[in-house]
Amino acid sequence: MTLSAWLRNATRQRLEEQQRSDPFKSSEDLERFCRGCDALEGPKVELEWDEDLDVINESRISPSPRPLDQSLPRT
Repeated sequence: MTLSAWLRNATRQRLEEQQRSDPFKSSEDLERFCRGCDALEGPKVELEWDEDLDVINESRISPSPRPLDQSLPRT
């Protein structure tokens, strides 16, 4: 086996190992997973999609980022 073939094979095996996931085996597994996700700390307030969309559209018009103190007004 050539070195390049060995590297491709080793890379393919490593990717397969990393991409494996254990499926839920029962509804209890699913519930446990959901409770764990709910317990994770997340943002206190989620931004509205319209605000995100304004930022995206503005970046298409003007590629340079605006200063932080000139952020879009919150509605």
